[in-house]
Amino acid sequence: MNRFYDSLSEQERTSALDVALKYGRTVHSYYELLLSAKAASACPYYVGLSSDMGGFAHVTKRVVLVADTVLLSEHGVGAVHHLGERRDTSYFPDGPYDGSERLEGFDSRTWNYGMVTQDLAKLGQRLLEAEPLLRNGSVWYGPVFVEGGPGRSSSHRDEDYTPPGPLPSFSDRSIDFVVEHGRAVDLAGTKPLASRVVRPILDIDLPFIDGLSLSDFAQVTSEEFDSYRRFRDFMRSRLLELDDALEAVDSQVALERVALSIRDELNAANAEMSSAARSRALNRSGAVLGTTSAVLAAVRPEALQGALATSATIAAGATGLWPTIQAFADIKPKRTHGKWHYVWVLQKKAAR
Repeated sequence: MNRFYDSLSEQERTSALDVALKYGRTVHSYYELLLSAKAASACPYYVGLSSDMGGFAHVTKRVVLVADTVLLSEHGVGAVHHLGERRDTSYFPDGPYDGSERLEGFDSRTWNYGMVTQDLAKLGQRLLEAEPLLRNGSVWYGPVFVEGGPGRSSSHRDEDYTPPGPLPSFSDRSIDFVVEHGRAVDLAGTKPLASRVVRPILDIDLPFIDGLSLSDFAQVTSEEFDSYRRFRDFMRSRLLELDDALEAVDSQVALERVALSIRDELNAANAEMSSAARSRALNRSGAVLGTTSAVLAAVRPEALQGALATSATIAAGATGLWPTIQAFADIKPKRTHGKWHYVWVLQKKAAR
């Protein structure tokens, strides 16, 4: 989707309506290729969901936590918004064919095409808010396209052109789940692994994303992608432990246990990160070479270590400096790449 977002001008971005229409026209040209790629994908976590527009943010923030790629579509209930016309033209020899390459006649048929949505402006806003997720391939929106016509075919002369008929009613396809009232219902052909993680993720209590806007969620997920992927694997493993044959009451108990486990681990991670932050602050304040040395240690520790080894007598304050700087370099990668760093950043964003 980079091509679409790169093509948006600043003026176009100010109109959510224009963004939605341009997205529909852009995707229409290669929509069948996208759907074919989904159908051919062997990945069990490439899922398609149909949701009403009001649930887009809720569904996106949760399903992205367990899926590799999410195809998000609407139910096809709403107004049809005209996007353009598609015209097919076939050329043929005018008169008896004499073997020449000259083609003078043609037959042309024209179709209107459009997309169905409950709220065109809200769709455009959601596309802008989720931009980082669409750019990195975590999510893409699949419009419900419809075509009208063909009208009466025309031949030989452009002035014989007849506009196509009205757009027909909607026909749904290429989705695995229908989401109603925050719950996902499997459709035929849904992959078992996807079902085991998608349905419970929509029910589980995850306060660290509930108070977060879709735009903030998309930004954090894109910026902390390595940590996000580790957390995604963790969530999958926990949800796959649930028995999908449990009765409704027991299912809620099992989900609550998972939620409590996540909250406990998040609280422990918060305490560890706060302690690490205080330690780094103390270490940096006592380091003779200051922050510059710490940055160098994180980037090229062998260079700084060698420099300190050859100049250990330059100042008494250098004693013990290398362990201090090395501790700083060791803490940062663990903090930023561990699975809980991603959740920690989400929680901090939600608490602002």
